[in-house]
Amino acid sequence: MTGTAREAAASTPDAITLSMVRERIFDPPAELEKLLRSGETLHRLRFKGGEVGWLVTGYDAARSVLNDPRFSLREIPPLHTVEPAKHDAIIAMMREEGLLRGDMLTMDPPEHARFRQAITPRFALRSVERFEAEVEEIVARCLDDLAASAQPADLVRTFAAPISFRSQCALLGVPEQDIPMLELIGETNRNPALTADEVIAATREFRAYLDEVVARKRREPGDDLISDIVEGGVLDDEEIVGLLVLLFVAGVETTESMLATGVFALLTHEDQLDLLRGDLTLMKPAVEELMRYLTVFNVGTLTRTATDDVELDGVVIEQGAWVSVSLLGANRDGRRFRHPDLLDIERGGKGQVGFGHGVHVCSGQHLARLELRVGIARLLERFPRLAIARDEDVVLSGDDEVTFGVKRLPVTW
Repeated sequence: MTGTAREAAASTPDAITLSMVRERIFDPPAELEKLLRSGETLHRLRFKGGEVGWLVTGYDAARSVLNDPRFSLREIPPLHTVEPAKHDAIIAMMREEGLLRGDMLTMDPPEHARFRQAITPRFALRSVERFEAEVEEIVARCLDDLAASAQPADLVRTFAAPISFRSQCALLGVPEQDIPMLELIGETNRNPALTADEVIAATREFRAYLDEVVARKRREPGDDLISDIVEGGVLDDEEIVGLLVLLFVAGVETTESMLATGVFALLTHEDQLDLLRGDLTLMKPAVEELMRYLTVFNVGTLTRTATDDVELDGVVIEQGAWVSVSLLGANRDGRRFRHPDLLDIERGGKGQVGFGHGVHVCSGQHLARLELRVGIARLLERFPRLAIARDEDVVLSGDDEVTFGVKRLPVTW
């Protein structure tokens, strides 16, 4: 945010500080709900560092910002976490050691296009469709493991996490024998009890593994995404490793959250669950509606900087201002979706923006849809009596986390 924009922001007493605390699990946070009811699409927002910018909640306005090159991903505010000092130390290490060189989430075109070009063919719809048999096999093995577990079993640990992680590994070309080791590193990185030094050590171990895999694919390429990137010759090795870190972190966590939270939503909406169990041809529209209804990205995840004065819905967004797009607000906009606060799998959620929009729309959206469609369908077929063990044992993500969703979901069958 520029000095001029910051000075203007400081004189904006009516700016809101948006809490992400949800009074009811599937409803938007109360403050966001109030903004949605106001009918306005842009609101003054005070970021956690004190700077004031804009919050976009309208569907059309959100798509407009995400599709407008005048809104840049450079110089955006840092994500705030429960332990900012720990987070900052980890990010500083990653920046110093080149692990952020592949972070497409902070790039504008044409730099962004160069990285996107390296992965687009393998993530294209037709390529992902050819991957369906492999996802079916991964899901079947995970359901076998679930069936062999003692009841109640945590559906996140036994179903959502392994399906998301192993599907990503298979697409990338990670040898199956390496997956348990990588899963352990991933669990370490996400353990909130660990210190920054412990997470940094695990991250360096992961980086050393990726360096080795890239070198191996250069010697012995296969039919997989890492080989595609290496052979494409568009990125250097450090950029490739940084990109792989992003694909593991962003691609795995969001799909895991959607799988677990999607099942949780169905188990707590019995009419929709019965409808889907009775007709699994509704699986595709159900996935779109779950993406719309849940929208796992919290406010602050998609923030841009205006590189020029931009007029939007009659409001001038000043050059240098930060603009945060609420995908949840867009997906609950009553002007676009009738009865937006109802889960209705027959509506299909057509046009939902849970994967974002514009040039930065999620690269792995087709893979995520495939995992959700196959994973949930096979789960419901295999376990027709699936139920939440005890509501009080369900653990949700913290209010300051990047993604909203279920972290622990004990079930019986």
